[in-house]
Order: sequence, then structure tokens, then C-alpha cells
Amino acid sequence: MNNKYINISVLNLRIVLLILGSLIFIGLSFVLLFYQRTNTASTLEYSNIYILFAALLTLILIFSLIYLLFPIYLRVRRKKISTLNSKFTLYFILIALTPSIFLGIIGLVLINFGINDWFNSKINNVINNSVFVAESYLEEHKETIKGDVYAMYNDLNSSSDVLSNDNNKLAIALRTQSLIRALPEVYVITRQGTISAKAFDNNILQYSPPENSFVRADAGEMAIMSSTIVNKVYALVKLKNYENSYLFAGRSMDANVISALNDTVSAKNEYTFLENNRDQISLIFVLIYVVISLILILLSTFIGLKFAEKIVLPLSMVIKATNNISKGKYEDKIEKTNDYVELNRLAESFNKMSADIIRQRKQILISEKHETWSDIARKIAHEIKNPLTPIQLSSERLEKKIKNTAIDNNEITDCIDTIRRQVNEIGYLVDEFSNFARLPNPILEKQDIYEIIIDIVNDYKNNYKMIDFEYNFSRNKYEMLIDKSQISRVFQNLIINSIHSIQEANVSVGKIIVESSITNNYLNILILDNGVGLKYEKNELIKPYFTTKKRRGGSGLGLAIVEKILFDHNAEFFIENRNDGTEGAKVEIKFDNKI
Repeated sequence: MNNKYINISVLNLRIVLLILGSLIFIGLSFVLLFYQRTNTASTLEYSNIYILFAALLTLILIFSLIYLLFPIYLRVRRKKISTLNSKFTLYFILIALTPSIFLGIIGLVLINFGINDWFNSKINNVINNSVFVAESYLEEHKETIKGDVYAMYNDLNSSSDVLSNDNNKLAIALRTQSLIRALPEVYVITRQGTISAKAFDNNILQYSPPENSFVRADAGEMAIMSSTIVNKVYALVKLKNYENSYLFAGRSMDANVISALNDTVSAKNEYTFLENNRDQISLIFVLIYVVISLILILLSTFIGLKFAEKIVLPLSMVIKATNNISKGKYEDKIEKTNDYVELNRLAESFNKMSADIIRQRKQILISEKHETWSDIARKIAHEIKNPLTPIQLSSERLEKKIKNTAIDNNEITDCIDTIRRQVNEIGYLVDEFSNFARLPNPILEKQDIYEIIIDIVNDYKNNYKMIDFEYNFSRNKYEMLIDKSQISRVFQNLIINSIHSIQEANVSVGKIIVESSITNNYLNILILDNGVGLKYEKNELIKPYFTTKKRRGGSGLGLAIVEKILFDHNAEFFIENRNDGTEGAKVEIKFDNKI
């Protein structure tokens, strides 16, 4: 049984971990879709890994679902689907599956339309036109700077004989050209990027031309370039009549336009990348949906099984306990749960019913036993009493005749005394049998049970000085419906038993304690002594004619009468050895408070 519970716990833990892992996977899926817009090889590689992992996770979820549903499928095949457990599970699966199917169809259609709408010709034209407009603006600036730089290039080449050997004059010429052509940055630089001359002293070279621009300039072309960092467009051309000299000029552009241009180009690149990978994106969306649907179905199945288990298990316990009761096993109790109030009420009702059956069965057994023994006692008393009177009269007549003669025989006298004494003891037994057989039904009246007990204890206290009597009650007075004479007989019998037990134990100081308490609608009376204790079980002690007082001529009916009286008062009676480290017996009587 323990192994079964361990296996179930391990299975539950695995399913929970699988669901948590799947949720993490879904979160990573959306992160991947977000970064999917960046056109990098690493993103493509991650996408492929993701698809493989998603396929593997889908297979694991499907296998887990089959593992949970296969036992239910077997029940369906065997036509045992009527059990609550199976029905609850099927209901939860249908709850998860029905919306999943509809949402799946709608979702796939929406995804398909959505992706097609993303990449339709209108949006494509808008993006391309936006890029075209932005690039046209840039090209316009490039053409403008190209014309201005060509004009400056021609002027500098025509004056090379004057300017090539004098950097100061060259700087003045650059400043003049810069002002005329509205080029705020004009430099003459070497192939290594060193500035030979510049239009203004405060000019700082913010952008160095790349190597390929020098290659194009060496080939006789004018290299046009732009920088989005400094928001400028530049032109580079080689000065033919100057040694290792290149004309490098720049003009500023509107920063907002450059930013818009960058955004437009970036959007175009992202759009192109997504369009090229639209099938992969669609597949990722489908896998995400499949995984989410499988998680919902798996979670619903798991919840259905657990929910059904919480309901079916108490019902199964009720069925099992009911079957045990039908087989004569009345001790089964159903434990309460903290999940459902209704199931707790069911458990309480069943336990109460079981307790009532046990109590009623016990009452029937006690009643039948007392009825049987009463009939036996009645017959024994009748059969013994008939010859007892002639025997007693004959012994008395014989004694008188011996006294009237001169015969003095002590042995005969002793025999006659023995006959008379035994006849008296037999008479005592006959009276006990008669009392047991004729024990009347109790006449219930409202009486203070504490007062009854105190009176009895005080009577014995006066007659047995060597025993210390104690009584401790939870209150000064406790009234209930009882038969005073019968209850008095009960406590007289129990206390005299304790006195005899103490006398047999031969202790230096005897002690009898009578206590009371009120718990769970019961008045509990406890009688403790420090005598020899009990050598037999309660079932033996309460049997009629069973006695441990062989030397004191006990009838064996005392505890049987006690049990019968308490039974008629709807009270429970327990007797056992003390378990508080002291030798002696403990008697407990539980009166129902409702009496």
C-alpha cells in the first residue's frame, strides 16, 4: 500500500514538473518570437532548435496524456465507465478539449489570415515606397554634394601649381570654397587619413572614410558615403595634381530625417526577414498552440483524476465499511476530510450509524444474556429452595433431639452446625439468584447522583477506618434521571469490591478515590483503588456466577447485576487495571448527559 502511494506521489510530481516545464517553454517561445524580428543567423539557429525541442515536448505531453487516459480507455472497453472516477475525468477532458478544438480552428484561420495580411502587396508597397522616399532624400543630398565637390575639385586642380606646395594658401582656398558651396567641412587628407589642410581651424574630423572609398577614389571615381552617427553625407575624390592628397568634404543632414531613414530601412529588413521565414513563424505559432492545448488537456485530466479521487475515495470507504458491517465487522470508521463539507457530513453520519449499530447490538446481546441468565437463576432458585427448607427443619429437629438426650457427641454437633451453616449460605445464594432474576425495570426520577455516591462512601468510611476514602467531583450537585435504589446498589457493589481487593492486597494504607468529570455529553464517574487489581478480563468478570471470592462465598452475580442496572440506565461500564503506575483497579462509568 505504501509503495502504491509513493508511486502516485512520484507520478503527480512528474506531471507537475512537466506542466511547469511546458509553461517555461511557452514563455521562451514568445521571447523567441520577439527576437525573431532580428535578422541574424543565431536567431535562425535558435528557431530550428526551438522547433526540435517543441516537437519533442509535444511527444512527451502526448505520451503523458495517453499514460493517464489509457486506464480509462480500458474501462470503456470493458463497459465499466459508469464509475464516478472515470466520469469526472471524462468531463474535465471534454471541458478542456471542446474549447481547444474550436479555438484551434479559429486560431489557425486567424493566424493564416493574419500572416497573409502582414505580407500582402499593399503593405509591401508601403514599406518599399517608404524606403524609396527615404533613400531618394539621401540620394538627393549625395548628388548635391557630388556636384559641389566636383566643382571644388576642378578649382583646386586648376590652381595646383600655386596651392600644392603651400598649405596655408591651400587652407585659404578651402575656406573660400567652403563658404561659396555651403560645405561646412572641407579637408585635404592623405591616403593614411592624416589631415594636410582644412577650411576652418575648428573643424574636427568626425568621420574617417573607409578603405573601400580610397580604392574607388584611386580608380578615379568619387566615393559618396553617409554617416547616421553624425548625420552627415561625405564625398571623397583624389586630387590628381597633388601628391598623396584627397579632397574630403561633408554636409549635415536633418537628424530627424536620418533617424526616420534608419527606422524605415530597419523595418524593411525586419519585414523582409519575416517574409522569408513566414512558414517557420507559422509553424512556431502552431507548435505553441498545440503545446498549450495539450497542457490544458493534461492539466484537466490530472485535475479530473484528483478531484474524482477526493470524492470517490470517501465513497469507496463508505462502501467498504458497509460491506464490513454486513459481515459483522463494526469497528470501521471513516476519516473526515478537509476538502468537502458534504463528505464530512457523510462520514459523520456513517460513523454515528456505525456507533449506533454497535451500541444497539451490544444492548441486544446484554439483554439476551441477562434474560437467559435470569431464566436460569429463576429455575435454580426454585429447584434449590424446594429441598432447602426440609433440610433446614430436619437439622433443627435432630439438634433438639440430641440436646434432650444424654448423648454428648461433639462430632455430631459440629456436623449439624455445618449443615445449618451451608444451608444458610445456599439460602443466601438462592436469594441472590432470585434478586437477579427479578431485577425490576428502573423507576427514573430526578436525583442528585453526587449525593447518592457521597452517602455510600461515608457509610463505608465509618465502617472501614483503615481505608482512606476520597471523592472529587466537578461540581457540588448533578441531577439526572435515575433509579436511586438501583444506582445505590451499583456503587455499593463496586466500592465493596474495592474494599475486598484492598484487604486481599494487605496494604498498609488502603485508598479508594471516586472522581467525576463531564466530557463530550457524558458524565464520567471514576473509582480507583490500590488493591490487588484484576486477574481477569471484563468479559469474564461480568459473567453471571463467575466469582473471585471463593473464600468469602461470593455468588458471582455482583458485576452482572451492575452491568444490567447500568444497561437499563443507558450507561457504559468499563473495568481494568490502573495504568498510572499504581497497583489496583479502575472502574469507569459513563452516563449519557441527556438522561
